[in-house]
Amino acid sequence: MWRSILAGILALLVGCVDDGAATRSDDQADRAAEELGEDEIVALGNEVSGALIGELMGRVAAAIEEGGPANAIDFCSTEALPRTAAVAEAHGVTLKRTSSRLRNPANAPDAYEREALEHFEAEIAAGRAPPTHLVQRLDEEVRYYRPILVAEPCTVCHGPRDALDPQVADALDRRYPNDEATGYRPGDFRGLVRVGVPAQGR
Repeated sequence: MWRSILAGILALLVGCVDDGAATRSDDQADRAAEELGEDEIVALGNEVSGALIGELMGRVAAAIEEGGPANAIDFCSTEALPRTAAVAEAHGVTLKRTSSRLRNPANAPDAYEREALEHFEAEIAAGRAPPTHLVQRLDEEVRYYRPILVAEPCTVCHGPRDALDPQVADALDRRYPNDEATGYRPGDFRGLVRVGVPAQGR
């Protein structure tokens, strides 16, 4: 069973690779957000969010390989935020995953992230596909948002609560007693990856 889950995660990792990421120049990496055009912000946002998704999914796959899905929950509870910070530092940006239905309270949205979530949720509620991205230009930074959609392997830890493996349910109760992030089905909107590019350079 776990092998099929791992195969699904590996397939997702392949899909997270952004072929355009390698075209970003070193000069672009050092420019202030206010100097970057919309296409450059989107390219950079795709690159960084893809790097984060690839890093986390790869680590989750390794945790499942080592000890099953419950072990992946333990990994996420202790390592997801430090890994996110490391990817952000490597790219000179701010970086966060957020959602309207939280698992880790540290990922709670701020006011601007809440606006972004509501934008995506409104599009979905109107029967439209979620946008591929959203860009916000703020005084201190430009923010790029990429939607997180639930894939089949994700339902092992985020699916309907009554369908979860008992060990997964126990790990969630232990690590996240106020968890709101179950009940999802493949294709559901889970939340956003937010990439922030400082207005005064990186």
